Amino acid sequence: MGPFAIIGYPVKSSLSPRLFKAAYPKLSGDMYRAIETSDAQKGWQRIQELNITGFNVTMPFKTDFLKMADKLVPAVQQINATNLLTRRKGIWTAWNTDIAGVVNSFMEAGADPAGNNALVIGAGGAGRAAARGLEQAGATVFVANRTPGPGLFSLEDVPSLLEKCTLVVNTIPQEGLGRTVAGLSCKHTILDASYTMAPLQRTAVSAGARYLGGHHWLYHQAVEGFAILTGLEPDRRAMRRLLDL
Repeated sequence: MGPFAIIGYPVKSSLSPRLFKAAYPKLSGDMYRAIETSDAQKGWQRIQELNITGFNVTMPFKTDFLKMADKLVPAVQQINATNLLTRRKGIWTAWNTDIAGVVNSFMEAGADPAGNNALVIGAGGAGRAAARGLEQAGATVFVANRTPGPGLFSLEDVPSLLEKCTLVVNTIPQEGLGRTVAGLSCKHTILDASYTMAPLQRTAVSAGARYLGGHHWLYHQAVEGFAILTGLEPDRRAMRRLLDL
């Protein structure tokens, strides 16, 4: 079993190695490492050199690593994004546990997506996973993006979308949002993808909205992802303590 890794750029400050150690305290401390690179192909070469058997994928590679996989699970085929690859008998399989990360964050907070309207801001890999998960959970989903297109609203539409939506997932940085989120209120439950930047935290708290930081998303996707990587049940209590959840 192992070794494992997380790959992305930037990734040196990622909590994933510490979270993995908390989840599996009996495993070797160097079982899970961070690989930081701005080039997906160089990262893939490093994965081969280290004989990695499974790795998490973070920004900006959630689409790039699809081409490295031999097999895509159905959810990955549908959203064209992966955050986890595993190797079994020489076959690389691409997974997506961001879907569980989003849905279970809302469910745990008592905000069941079923029957509710949800706004996803950003249509990258994380945004597509969020939209897919919320749809599967029974929500009516609207997606706003910096570049509008078929099925995508523009960021200028966010204020009007906030009037009809109670659940909000944000996957883009604060500088991209501007004043589009001025319509947040106490009726909203907001989930930020980023646990380092927390783009919507200040605005959400000021508006009296319920705010779920990126640690919630990180935790719930990691519970599923680590189990896929190792075949073992992670220590959820230790993971939650590390993330102060």
